Amino acid sequence: MNKPKELKVRKNPESSLGKFLSEISAKVILLWPTLGLISLFSIVMATQAEAGLGAFKIRGYLTSGVGSKQVIIEAGRASGITSGEVFRAIRPARAGVTSPIETGILKVIAVHESESIAEVIQQGTVESEAIFGSYSDIMAGDLALAQRLTITAAKLLAPEVVIKYSAIFDDPKAQPTSFEFTPGGRAELKKIFGEFANMKAGMLMIEGHTDQKGTAEQNQIESYQRALTVRQFIIDDLGFDESRVTAIGIGETEAISEVILPGNADRSRRIVLKVVPMIQ
Repeated sequence: MNKPKELKVRKNPESSLGKFLSEISAKVILLWPTLGLISLFSIVMATQAEAGLGAFKIRGYLTSGVGSKQVIIEAGRASGITSGEVFRAIRPARAGVTSPIETGILKVIAVHESESIAEVIQQGTVESEAIFGSYSDIMAGDLALAQRLTITAAKLLAPEVVIKYSAIFDDPKAQPTSFEFTPGGRAELKKIFGEFANMKAGMLMIEGHTDQKGTAEQNQIESYQRALTVRQFIIDDLGFDESRVTAIGIGETEAISEVILPGNADRSRRIVLKVVPMIQ
């Protein structure tokens, strides 16, 4: 598994929250047909930010220099933030980019009255690297968006489907060396996704989940890679429209109870399929 790259301290020259909200209010949502990795998530992020739901400005890094791993969020107990809460960092919409872009994952480690300290557990995303290049990591002026609101903001159009890693992946254990499917796993995915083939009303969201073994950083990366592998398979092999399929790594944040209980680790390590409406 690739080690996340070193953090870089940068400032965002266009970090106005007011500008972000005013641009988003126009509801101009750009789906990236060539990337399509987080298009639905971008839509939901825009909706949350527009409503002011759990979106807080990132002031900057706690210490300067390469390797800094902690940032200051301009919100604390007064805003309902709690220790251990997970946030997604997003870059506000700006000239040439009409949708907010995810730039990383944060976990709150200390909460004060009006500000919080969060640890960076993932720097950059495939989409932010493609769009922002060397400025793809979390920067001052990005927004911290409460993950607890990400999925609940969307109403499901069909019952969700849960697939355990062990049912489809050749290497389903924690910290795998590959993300290949078994022959039976490919057949199972074809059977399951056959029910979604004629989907026209919504967006198919593929969530990757892990148990709580290992670090939060490792689990976040693994869950995203699992979801991304499934997404690429149904696009390449089953002909799904890439603009209507998104992959999201949830990591260990929604693990099923305690891993020490029999069977819970296997149940936690799963792919969850959801069909949600596209926001126009």
